[in-house]
Amino acid sequence: MTRRFLPFIAALLSLMLLSLPAFAQDEASWDKQFQAQIREWVDAIASRDPQFKQWQDAKTDVQTLGAGQHQWLVSIKKADKQVGYLVIGEAPDSTSHEKFVLLEYGVGEYILFDDAFAPKEIAAEPVYDGFASYWLITQKSDAQMVNAKTGEMYPTSFQISEPAVDAFAGEQLIQNGQRLTQMRILSAAEADPFDHIGWVSQMSTTDTDVSWNQLWQQNYTSPVTLAVPIHQSQVLAPFVVGSLHLWNDQNAYVGVWDEGLRFVPYSYAHRVGRFFVNETSSPAE
Repeated sequence: MTRRFLPFIAALLSLMLLSLPAFAQDEASWDKQFQAQIREWVDAIASRDPQFKQWQDAKTDVQTLGAGQHQWLVSIKKADKQVGYLVIGEAPDSTSHEKFVLLEYGVGEYILFDDAFAPKEIAAEPVYDGFASYWLITQKSDAQMVNAKTGEMYPTSFQISEPAVDAFAGEQLIQNGQRLTQMRILSAAEADPFDHIGWVSQMSTTDTDVSWNQLWQQNYTSPVTLAVPIHQSQVLAPFVVGSLHLWNDQNAYVGVWDEGLRFVPYSYAHRVGRFFVNETSSPAE
């Protein structure tokens, strides 16, 4: 019986060997497209927004985020110093011509999933979910999440939810070939959301929705706060809005202060959180 299978096994091995060059060629083509896309976005942002000038001629390093997520963290370094990051996804409707989307990007010394805050456990898996991004530790009897920006360890009672970013279609995100066409700075310096607490009293009202056009018309005298409930509303994460970006005059991204500036799609931020305009500037509001 063993002899009967020998020709079949030999044929199977031959097919596998013949497919290796094609696989290697496809992989090289994908990597070439991916690296070109990274450089295109880095240059587009650095040339348009002076807050990202350190990105010019910077080096990049790529890390895969989680298993099967089709998402990548691109750390950006200059003179061996961290100066920012990109989070890139592969659109679900990608064909032979790869279609990448820019999920998030930021500037500053501390990036998302920074090694400085990474848990020491070997089994910590990075999971991207916008403001709710986390490392998942599975070595313990109960799975535990660690905040991907601050390193804060959440209680094991916190339940893991499906990533909210998965619900957004590719047309709402920055895609290859798009350019940063407009920008506005609302708060040029790192700011604490609790320096202006008018947003706290506004949370109990329902008529505080702020549209993109209203955001664009704001100025530095009226700080804007984005309050985001994460992990099934067990944590409230407030951020001061620092900058606004418009890509191809249509795709809006909002930049918030969070140990540096981090930009996410306005459509995502508006869905998971609420924007509040602080009309007064005193903490004793």
